[in-house]
Amino acid sequence: MNRFCLLIFWLFVLFTPALSSAEAVRIETSFDPPNITLANTSTYKIVVHGSQQGPAGGLPQIDGLKFSNPPQTFRSASFINGVPSVRFELSFTVTPQKEGTFVVPTLQLTIEGKSYQAPAAKLSVVPPTQADKIRQAERRNQENNLKQAAFLEFQCPRPFLFKGETVEATVSLFLWDKLPVTRIDQVPLKIGDGISMTELGQPNEERGVRRFNKSYSVYSWKFGLTGALPGKHDLSFGSSIRVRVRNNRNSRLSNPFFNDPFFGFGREESLEIKSQLQQLEIRPLPSLLRPMGFQGAIGKLSINSSLDTNRVSVGDPIKLTLTISGSGNFAAMPAPKLSIGDNFKVGPPAFSFKGNEATMQKGSQTFEFVVTPLQAGLIDIPPVDFSFFDPSEEKYFSIRSQSHSIRVDPGEIWTDPKQNNLSTQNSVPSVSRQDLFQTESEPGQWEENLSTPKPLKSSIFWIAQFGCTIVAASILIFRIRRRNPKLELRKQKEKLLDGKIREALKHKDTSGFHQALRRKIRLRVGIVCDQTNTSALSSSEIINLLRQKQFPENVVTDILNLLKVCDDLEYAQNPNNVTTLELVFKNASATLKNIK
Repeated sequence: MNRFCLLIFWLFVLFTPALSSAEAVRIETSFDPPNITLANTSTYKIVVHGSQQGPAGGLPQIDGLKFSNPPQTFRSASFINGVPSVRFELSFTVTPQKEGTFVVPTLQLTIEGKSYQAPAAKLSVVPPTQADKIRQAERRNQENNLKQAAFLEFQCPRPFLFKGETVEATVSLFLWDKLPVTRIDQVPLKIGDGISMTELGQPNEERGVRRFNKSYSVYSWKFGLTGALPGKHDLSFGSSIRVRVRNNRNSRLSNPFFNDPFFGFGREESLEIKSQLQQLEIRPLPSLLRPMGFQGAIGKLSINSSLDTNRVSVGDPIKLTLTISGSGNFAAMPAPKLSIGDNFKVGPPAFSFKGNEATMQKGSQTFEFVVTPLQAGLIDIPPVDFSFFDPSEEKYFSIRSQSHSIRVDPGEIWTDPKQNNLSTQNSVPSVSRQDLFQTESEPGQWEENLSTPKPLKSSIFWIAQFGCTIVAASILIFRIRRRNPKLELRKQKEKLLDGKIREALKHKDTSGFHQALRRKIRLRVGIVCDQTNTSALSSSEIINLLRQKQFPENVVTDILNLLKVCDDLEYAQNPNNVTTLELVFKNASATLKNIK
């Protein structure tokens, strides 16, 4: 019999949408309790009888009351005197901001496509009692103690940045030495838009730092902060830690400053930490006196150039190296433009950075150009002009590199048998752009010297043909690579990062593994989405870029999950589980194949 009744009840619950139509819809509203002091809270309820569908509508703004959002919801079904009944309940936590009598007026709500009225409800708020005042004082003292137990400090060199400028900033996590911290759940995350930042690397740890007459362990991260959008922006940082508390305490962490011999034993709780809000202004770069060749470099910089050799033959490549040094926005710094005339063919540059990779703000950026001379003789490579904006002096500067002279010897000469040999002998050897990259044979012969005896002409011819084939193949490969320099650059950098990942696996370095993997994700997504400053991409920016490029949602979800795994790995409790790291790397490689 009991089983039969239970079956009937669950059948009723399953078919309540059909049953609810037979019951008249009725709405009740109330405050529970209706009378409170300023130090307490109440609950505003909207109860819908006869329907399990939530009402559509909203609450008006009530001056002096703060309603929780979203509200809690509750559905129920029951039999009352053998009659089925269903209900839907909305519960808002109400916090008074001042004393007085407050009324939530009659509400117009829509339920199952029909319009209904919810009656008005009244709440009375009276001054706090003496006991309320004592509890408030204790609560404020507890909050202050918690703020002193663990807090974040954010330091920026000045309250304003120029758009595109990168400065070195610091965020520090202070942990009271007596606070039983088990681990750091989340490294500090930037809260605020309009400003980008490079990835937080390994923190610098300092113990025994005195604050508030207490001893702290301090974890400090240095990073590059870059102004993105002009205007005033609010900026703060948030983090979380795990702390052990006593099992018999009801309050969240209670007061960690209690001299309690049992404190530190029992359950773990998460403690959310947030730095004080700071406002940073991002100023646009001045347009007055901006150099014509300015490409966005910002900082205090110098330039140097060098050649790997000063004597070559026509068609032989030369490596021209330009090095930009100092402090500036190296993560977004473009390559200088070369204007070295028609005597050279210039390939796309390869670049590398040396310095503090955590901030990308101090160091040197090297650009290597492959330069191929097309004509013999003593040829000058003119200096390279470079412009930057100095934010400390708030003005533009133009600098230039050294000039270079190279001796270009004649290479093999293409001659036409119809031409006069004497005139060819006395002419200045040269190679045109068309001749240098020629891939099809034409009538004629290759000769090192017009006076070469005829018995040697046949072997020289075949040697020349072989050399021509090698040159043609090399140029073809060069052209293929040149078609997509971003792809080649990405492959080079990803190969380097894969090496760092394997090195981290070898040494069981969980944090190093996390850092290298996250950099690989940023690199892949940034280049595919045409971003120059890939190292400054946050997790949310990565996801937004993928969605803007209309990648499938399953791919976006996989990347989001992968970023979350990276965050979890940095402070994992079992850093020696290399098998787990290898599995993550395998899954990451499969996921990134979809980003191309």
